[in-house]
Amino acid sequence: MKISRLGWSLSAAALVTVGSAGFAHAQAVRSDSATHTVKRGDTLWDLAQAYLGDSYLWPEIYRLNTDQIEDPHWIYPGEILRLPGHAEAAAIAAAPVTRGDTTHVATGPRPSDEPEPPRRVAGPTVFTPVRLARPHRDTDEDAPAPARVPIGDVVRAPYFDASSGPRGAGKVLVGYEIPGIDKPNATANFQLYDKVLMDPPAGSVAAEHERYVAYVLGDYVENVGMVVIPTALLQVVRAPRDGDAAIVEVLELYSQLHSGQLVVPLDTAGAGANQIPVAVPAGSGQTAKVRYIHRDKTVLPSLDYYVMFDLSVKDGLRIGDEIQLYRPRVDQGGDIGPSIPEIAIATGQVVRVTPWGATARITSQEQPAIRVGESVRITARMP
Repeated sequence: MKISRLGWSLSAAALVTVGSAGFAHAQAVRSDSATHTVKRGDTLWDLAQAYLGDSYLWPEIYRLNTDQIEDPHWIYPGEILRLPGHAEAAAIAAAPVTRGDTTHVATGPRPSDEPEPPRRVAGPTVFTPVRLARPHRDTDEDAPAPARVPIGDVVRAPYFDASSGPRGAGKVLVGYEIPGIDKPNATANFQLYDKVLMDPPAGSVAAEHERYVAYVLGDYVENVGMVVIPTALLQVVRAPRDGDAAIVEVLELYSQLHSGQLVVPLDTAGAGANQIPVAVPAGSGQTAKVRYIHRDKTVLPSLDYYVMFDLSVKDGLRIGDEIQLYRPRVDQGGDIGPSIPEIAIATGQVVRVTPWGATARITSQEQPAIRVGESVRITARMP
């Protein structure tokens, strides 16, 4: 097949036109310019071909303009880009280029009187960058400080009440579930998430989701009050209707839960404070005596045990205050021998305060002598 001379000429012209179309726009400016004003359609690839003679040298232009090019994939119309000088361009073009390597070009100081080029004055030249929504992330500054005393410590702590216990208390009746065999509904040893029938306390509506605390009475402490010991946290799942008992669910168990135990509404007054206690000057803190220790089948009380003493809300005590158990200094009078110094026994955090007394949870221990009758002093108070 023969091709005429005219056909060969047309084919060659078409190839030249296609090969030069990618950077024809960039070549529209003078080749001896020190700067280039970006026009729509320009890319660093095209500018490197036009000014440096090799498209793969585009990083040299990018390094001179990192103050205004955030991403080398995107340059914007109106940006004024600095270009390598004639000597630099000649050296760059003459240097052997290895694909993937980086050629570092030393640049002179930027003239102080050169105006700051605009960062972005128009839309993108080729592609529109995708703007992703920045998700909000909670930081430590955004999150509120946790409560100084966890609500669980407040609810499960034993406390002092009136000599006969809480007034108008309700009562745990029997299990709600019907046994699979022929026997009465359960009356003892209820477990987590069991449903139980409850006679609400006097004056309580027992609406759904309201919470109540089941308890048993402990010892009566003379001149202080009756010890109330919580056994479970209950939540109403069906309010009383037409004289029916309320149906409650066992949310938390602190001890054994049986029929006949008494019930009072959940009281979290004073809980939730997140301030840091302020130390009390030495020798100025109020003092008291340990009057009761809640034991659970162990001989020696230790960490996380509850001690109860005879300071109350009348003394300004608050949940979150800090205490120290200690044995006071014993003065021997000089004849028998030297005096016995004060001995620190343990420290604790106040978790319950009533008009009759206070309860603290032991947080650290130095001596195994956590006993009724030991001295207590306030070492820090909530602001």
